[in-house]
Amino acid sequence: MPPWARKFETDARRFGVLRPVGRLFTTAGWQKAASHRKTSTEPVGFQFVCQCLCRRRPMSKVRLTPAEKALATADTAFRARDFQAAVAAYADARRLGASLKLGARGHALALSELGRHDDAVEAFKPWYAKASKDVGTINLMGVLLKRAGRLAKAAEVLETGRKLRPQDQAVLHNLGNVHELLGDHAQSAACYEAELRIAPQSAELWRLLARQQVALGQIEAAIASLRRGMALAPGDTQVSSLLALTLQRNGQVSEARDLIRRLRLAAPDDPEYAVMEARLSARMGEAVQGIEILKAMLELHPGHPNASLLAASLLGDGDLRTASAILERAVELNPDRPELLERLIEVLQRCRFDSEAAHIERSYVLAKRYMEKFPNRILEAARALRTVMTRVLDEDRMAQTGRPDVLLPMWQRNAALSAVHYELGQVSTLEDRLRLVDWHRAWGKRASAGIVPVNLPPLPALQTGRKLRIGFMSSDLRQHPVTMFALPLLEGYDRDQVEVFCYSFYEKAADSMQQHIAGQVTAFRNWPKRPDDQVAEGIAADGLDILFELGGSTAMNKLEVMAYRPARLGASWLGYPHSAGLEQIDLILTDPYLRPDDPRLLIEHAFEMPATWVALSRMFARHEIAEGTPQARKGHLTFGTANNPYKYTPACVDAWAAVLRAVPGSRFVFLRPEGGVESFVTNARAAFARRDVDPARLEFIGVRGDHMRHYNEIDIALDSLPHVGGTTTCESLWMGVPTVSLVGPGFPERLSYSNLSNAGLGDLAVFSVDDYVAKAAELAADPARRLALRHGLRAQIAAHPLGQPERFTADFYALARKVASE
Repeated sequence: MPPWARKFETDARRFGVLRPVGRLFTTAGWQKAASHRKTSTEPVGFQFVCQCLCRRRPMSKVRLTPAEKALATADTAFRARDFQAAVAAYADARRLGASLKLGARGHALALSELGRHDDAVEAFKPWYAKASKDVGTINLMGVLLKRAGRLAKAAEVLETGRKLRPQDQAVLHNLGNVHELLGDHAQSAACYEAELRIAPQSAELWRLLARQQVALGQIEAAIASLRRGMALAPGDTQVSSLLALTLQRNGQVSEARDLIRRLRLAAPDDPEYAVMEARLSARMGEAVQGIEILKAMLELHPGHPNASLLAASLLGDGDLRTASAILERAVELNPDRPELLERLIEVLQRCRFDSEAAHIERSYVLAKRYMEKFPNRILEAARALRTVMTRVLDEDRMAQTGRPDVLLPMWQRNAALSAVHYELGQVSTLEDRLRLVDWHRAWGKRASAGIVPVNLPPLPALQTGRKLRIGFMSSDLRQHPVTMFALPLLEGYDRDQVEVFCYSFYEKAADSMQQHIAGQVTAFRNWPKRPDDQVAEGIAADGLDILFELGGSTAMNKLEVMAYRPARLGASWLGYPHSAGLEQIDLILTDPYLRPDDPRLLIEHAFEMPATWVALSRMFARHEIAEGTPQARKGHLTFGTANNPYKYTPACVDAWAAVLRAVPGSRFVFLRPEGGVESFVTNARAAFARRDVDPARLEFIGVRGDHMRHYNEIDIALDSLPHVGGTTTCESLWMGVPTVSLVGPGFPERLSYSNLSNAGLGDLAVFSVDDYVAKAAELAADPARRLALRHGLRAQIAAHPLGQPERFTADFYALARKVASE
């Protein structure tokens, strides 16, 4: 009997085997048991052997203690995947004095399966402390920590296991995975290389190594690794797909196409190769062809998971109706594939055709289903789930999706900047804000790794008298809030001194505003679905002095193009209210109010305007203001917000509730598309009720687009916090609605501070929550001031920088020329 086999004795007794197991098992049986031991995911040690022994030697009398009975119940529940029952039984066994050795592993894994990753770590800690030299125990603790998002600690624990047993494949594999999640691709590659020295015949290991080599810019080495993998497993579609895409990235396009053609001929009925061909087409800038390949394939293989996911991605925001229909079908036919459900939840959030409210409601229903059915995958889907929960103000489920300190490191791997945009308000301390800056800096390094800057054409110095060449890159240069502020720069520049170039990737038909802009600027390039490298080359050919990126992480925009440095200087404005993190973005447009006092809270250099970072364009002019005030017309004072719900943090709702308590009889109106969503209404009322505010005091206006006239229903706008409004603050001021705002240390906490100060209303920007509540109550008690602002604020704005677009335009281009000349 092998030495480790003695560990079977205790488990055997729990299964009713009351004699030494060594006498009951053949050599072949031990070998089978040893094999099962290496691969088993069962919770308690070596139950396979014990069950075999029970079948071989049935016992007439089983002597079990209460603790052993509880453990047996827990094991049975675990194998039946009834993890709730398993957790309860393991807890009972622990209370009854069961051995940690026998119950800790199963208890932790059951908790982890329920998505209770932090609890799983805590449950396993006592046994981990006792068996700190056992590599299997160390490995499991590393896995549990990884699932909990505690990646640095997971790496530390797994490194201990590697030192104890350098040849342990499980430890090396998990350590490589954790290093990849941390963005340390060199360390990850070293782990996979060590594992390959043990198992060189693993095609999957060659693929994982190649993935790290690609991230490190070692393209030739990656291709060599993938060729090794394909030789070992010619039919492995993951290996062959990565090889084709890596060949394309290396400029070996013909070889990539030939590879896919050979694979499709060898296995014409394998839909994965069609997916591979579509993906390569998209990478080559032939997205339409890729979509047609996928549509044809989905006719033959309805609901195919990878085809459905790629089709939805390529269709993008240009055809959300088709994308959502494809995903609905895929989810219907593959109900146990969480990645399909996650993508459908995400896509429905962006659908505005027919009824936007119905899409939000449907997304919420599916999100709740996801959390119930796949509790151990909640962290992986947190980006989509958190978007839903914020849009319907479900505070309880939002809390279940994970903490930002856990999620942010996980999102590094997927370069999920758009997810972080929605987390900018999840801060409370200076340390939180500095960590957020560090995250963006790390994201920037990761996103630009391996990208080679494009070649820029030579330009004569500006001092020679040539025109200044400025570019604006955004898919929102149309009827959109971005254009409400950018329009003065696109219409009012001096054509004798400046040339202006615009770059858009908008996938729908151009609206009248986009057509107007195209007629105003030197050149308007519309390149929907064009790959980033081709976009960068196209911009570089225009020979810009400065390229301003205005889209950030929002739909159909291409922030990562900036990593190719397609202009002499890169700058950020409007689209992303924070330092994006790319070191190739040299500047961020600020003003004296917007720029953080602590320089550590910005990565870029400040392109600091003398007064204001925005000015109101003529797009604000057409909206009429109703007579009197809403309070005079309705008999009660109404607070309200039009800000996006992702800014409604618990601290924000706390402050709004405090204002309502401080002003008895007042109401609060939500002016948002979500106002027409039943779940949002229900959850908002519950949120305020928990804060001692009668939910009957809430009102809801569900509208998109035609919302400006509804500011006539609001007496005082309450800004969100700590991530404040920008466009909404300007809208409310233009409609004569004063806005109370809390000023914070970071960039996204100071936008309204700039707007209010540059409209002559700096006193409405306060620096503490207590002052926020007090200022709102003070303004509520001053109907004369509110009436004067309601009908005089437009003239006041016109007398201040916020309402002087011509001055803003002159200041902007003067500063741009100065910076470009340095």
